[in-house]
Amino acid sequence: MLATVGTALPTDGDWVFEPKYDGIRILAFAAGGSVALISRNGIDKTRQFPEVADALRTLHKRVRRPFVADGELVALHDGAPARFQALQGRMHVEDTDAIAGHRSASPTALILFDMLVDGKASLVTEPWRVRRNHLVALLHPPGRSDALRLSDTASDGAAMLRDAQAHGWEGVIAKRADAPYEVGRRSRAWLKLKLEKRQEFVVGGWTEPRKSREYIGALLLGFYDRGGALIYAGHTGTGFTRKSLLEMYRLLRKHEQARSPFRDTPRTNEAAHWVRPSVVVEVKFNEWTAEGKLRQPVFLGVRDDKSPREVVQEPVSVVAPARADRIRARSARKQVAALAGVAQKRSSHSRNAVATDRPDVDAGLISRVLDRLDAIEHTGGSGLLDLETATLEVSSLDKVFFPATRHTKGDVMRYYTRVSPYLLPALVDRPLVMKRFPNGVRGKAFYQQRAPDDPPASVRVEPVADEGLTLQRRVIGGDLATLLYVVQLGAISIDPWHSRARAVKYADYAIIDLDPGPRASFARVVDVACEVKDVLDQLGLHAVPKTSGASGLHIVIPLGANVPNDVARKLAEFVATRVAERHPKLATVERWVKRRPPNAVYVDFLQNIRGKTVAGVYSVRAQPRPTVSTPLWWEEVNKSITPQDFTIDTVPERIRLLGDLWAMGMKPNALHELVARG
Repeated sequence: MLATVGTALPTDGDWVFEPKYDGIRILAFAAGGSVALISRNGIDKTRQFPEVADALRTLHKRVRRPFVADGELVALHDGAPARFQALQGRMHVEDTDAIAGHRSASPTALILFDMLVDGKASLVTEPWRVRRNHLVALLHPPGRSDALRLSDTASDGAAMLRDAQAHGWEGVIAKRADAPYEVGRRSRAWLKLKLEKRQEFVVGGWTEPRKSREYIGALLLGFYDRGGALIYAGHTGTGFTRKSLLEMYRLLRKHEQARSPFRDTPRTNEAAHWVRPSVVVEVKFNEWTAEGKLRQPVFLGVRDDKSPREVVQEPVSVVAPARADRIRARSARKQVAALAGVAQKRSSHSRNAVATDRPDVDAGLISRVLDRLDAIEHTGGSGLLDLETATLEVSSLDKVFFPATRHTKGDVMRYYTRVSPYLLPALVDRPLVMKRFPNGVRGKAFYQQRAPDDPPASVRVEPVADEGLTLQRRVIGGDLATLLYVVQLGAISIDPWHSRARAVKYADYAIIDLDPGPRASFARVVDVACEVKDVLDQLGLHAVPKTSGASGLHIVIPLGANVPNDVARKLAEFVATRVAERHPKLATVERWVKRRPPNAVYVDFLQNIRGKTVAGVYSVRAQPRPTVSTPLWWEEVNKSITPQDFTIDTVPERIRLLGDLWAMGMKPNALHELVARG
């Protein structure tokens, strides 16, 4: 029995809900002391998964009757069902010793969710509830074998969808509790409620690789239409490891032929090799284009349990995401709408604008890195990034760093890759301080000043003297490899020194950090920021305001060349003190937290000491949501601003619409004019 793609949670009738387990569909047969694990297209998988077969034999021996049950064979990770990609290492193994090794190294389980035969009774005409009772009785008591499990069920579909979103499941299956088992049919009594766009495709060929890539450039994908013609759907070269490229090449070479199998032969950038349409693969993608092609497809694995002729274009229907994703989408829409207004207001100042696309940036490289990060995250989370001039090993990209919004380590890396054309110039030659969160924002964190002992050759490390004149080997910013390396180490925020590695005595800017007390609203922070600007205006100085990414604001005063650190500190101190003296109920420069009024804003000038840092421009912050320290126009610093609107989901689009406000605003102030005025 097969499920139909659903568009929403069903509300009419009697429905139950199960996780959509991500593995191989299996019918488990047990009779006369023998067992078999048979896939949808009739392939016997019994030998390849001996732990499941042994558990089935033990169950058969215990119950002393034949049975046929339906389920999903899944890989296990830390005892829990994993994604389909984790099965790839076992699905096609034939060597006996290798199978035995996989049994302990990469365990699997068969999760049973239905029952067709119990003893001499056929159950296919019985409603789901009756079949379920037979299955529960068969496996009772539960927990006898880790390799044979009973599926989870729930009556609250919305709650299960939220669980699916939180745990990264593919989706949920809705089943009518009063429906029979419709053998061999795709029925609307079972609905697939997907959280991802993914389906099977038939491979019609491959292209030659380019540059350093080996074996295969891209797979040429298709599906069958109602008339039986193979329709070209696009190509994908992402999602592969070097090993899987070799395995795919060896598999496809067996089916190579002279003519294209597609109804309409596609044009390819590289030379194409055509194959008989015998290989089925599973692919995740972003959407279908208007031309009927896949956008951003990612290879997930080979499906030898599916027949090529079964592969058709499935309806694109992804159910409404859980609340966290709706909040993210709503926030992004709100920001884009607000930005359109800001951009329109600034159009009269186009003289000061800059192009949103930096001409010195290799857009192709950024696109390739983003694709590779996607592929790595969806194929186990670990792999090698090719940055053309360097390589970088990354891991755990699928680890959730922000539980409240389900953003992963991979999401953080992709954000930094997207904004790297604007962030990297701000980091050039600057020592970086790392606060590492190896287990995400809710895990234990620690600061690291010294560079690791064995950084990759592509990462810049140099000895730098701190305020106490102690030399330490430090990571130096300015290139993509180093930026992604510190994120790989678990750093969420990028915190650069205000000075350069080879000119540590001098500061490039002074910072005033507005830190609200426990009872001070963000509106009060805005008031203090406006007072800081008023003092700066009187001094003839300009500055760039930016959100801190947390609860405050940073006011950054760009300086000219060869300004000593103590001068930067004294300038910030002068401005901070003037604001606090004018508005003692609103602002304070009191260093001791216990002495500060709880509803006042601390105007901190002490971050200008050599080696001190605050979150850099465009840095992600370790907050419940992945907020970003974002530069602003001064007219945006008003009571309507909400720091939580500036996140890794909204800031790249903001930069595209408004340009790089940091680069626009960081023209050095002429301090000698201020000194001359006394």
